[in-house]
Amino acid sequence: MMPQGRVGGKRRRRDATDMDGYRKRLARDLERWIAQGLVDPANRQAILDSASSGRPAWSATGAAAILGAVLLGLAAITFVAANWAEMARALRFGVILAALWAAFAGAAAAFARDRDAVGHALALLGAALFGAAITLTAQTFNMSAFRNTGVLIWTGGALATALVLPSRPVLILAALLGAAWAVLESVNPYAPDILWSYLAVWALTAAAATRMHSLVSWTLLAIGLFVWLGFTMKSFVDAGALFELEAFALYALIAAAIALAASALREARLAGAGVLSNWAAIAGLLAGWALQFPIAAYVRTVERAERADWLDPGTRWAEVFGPESGAFLVPALVAGGVILACGLYARARGRLETSALAAVLAATAFLIALPFIARAAGPEAVAALRIGIGAAVYAVAVGLILQGARGERRVIGGIGVAAFILQSIYVYATLFGDLLDTAVFFLVGGALLLGLAFAAARWRGRRQAGGGS
Repeated sequence: MMPQGRVGGKRRRRDATDMDGYRKRLARDLERWIAQGLVDPANRQAILDSASSGRPAWSATGAAAILGAVLLGLAAITFVAANWAEMARALRFGVILAALWAAFAGAAAAFARDRDAVGHALALLGAALFGAAITLTAQTFNMSAFRNTGVLIWTGGALATALVLPSRPVLILAALLGAAWAVLESVNPYAPDILWSYLAVWALTAAAATRMHSLVSWTLLAIGLFVWLGFTMKSFVDAGALFELEAFALYALIAAAIALAASALREARLAGAGVLSNWAAIAGLLAGWALQFPIAAYVRTVERAERADWLDPGTRWAEVFGPESGAFLVPALVAGGVILACGLYARARGRLETSALAAVLAATAFLIALPFIARAAGPEAVAALRIGIGAAVYAVAVGLILQGARGERRVIGGIGVAAFILQSIYVYATLFGDLLDTAVFFLVGGALLLGLAFAAARWRGRRQAGGGS
């Protein structure tokens, strides 16, 4: 049976984590209640101080302890590595194992005495020493061919440590190591073309991050997931299963589906769902925006072919658009179905504006149909195709801006503004050159943005006048 002090320590750490999330939600709710006249602004700070009267979640002492653990881990690794050749094999393992278990035993003792900062620091040191043990053992037995597998084992050890103690700093390390393993295997020419096993590692780490309310871990997990998805799309393109335009469109559709599904889970107060939703929205917008690059590359090939007879635009056309691959339509329709279902659910719950839903659904239909439209229209319709993609990016950006105007989803509104600016810069850099064109472009763009701001202000005023329904 686990000692009562250990159980109490775990419960206190979970309570502190829950309080962190509660204080953040309370601060957001207070802003809304003050705007609605439900709370006196003079009482805001007193309410927050009352909610924050417990033990602080973070301190300079804790930060210094964790940084000290990192430095001690590096010192131990460097010292052992410097004397590795002169040490007997048994002594090598003895030194590593002794340091490893001493760190974990110290962490357990610190947590039992409710010294969380020291416990997290020693746990992080133990996880780092576990990786050092794997690396130096592989060097002893000349197992360099399995170095990426060593990173995976290190990830599993860090994840197990984070769950047993529990320790969010160690969980952050596990999430970082898992993403690093996925990248190392993706660029490894001897590894499988598509690293499906990363999804299992990702799911286990995500479950731990949700249980422990680690938003930093969720940030690393979200970034790792979409980096892995990018490598997966590249593998499909290299294998001839997808063509470039299909890969970009499918990436954007999958990211949009994840964004809306995670947003629905966010309404259920699932920890980390909001972080995943925001990063998925960023990844989807970037992929949709990047659709313009392979088409622009084809246009440049056509222009160069007019001066170089050896260039064949038809070859570049096949690489970008290709014949129908057969691997695009089914996953694209599945992603589109998820987007439709989650979008309608969000609209029914009043969490998504009709204008934003219409923009997302229109962009989804456009992405699904885009490869087929491009192949049917042929090279002569490339200019119209570029205009259509640009218009779709603008439509989604405006939809996100309107959604962000709700107040609770300001991050989504910021993503929409960033997408609008990014697309405007791309259009300017691609289509305009002299100063007169530049002036006209900025004039039209400024007028559009001012009009959008005015419309959003009037819309919000009508909502507040109607009671915010």
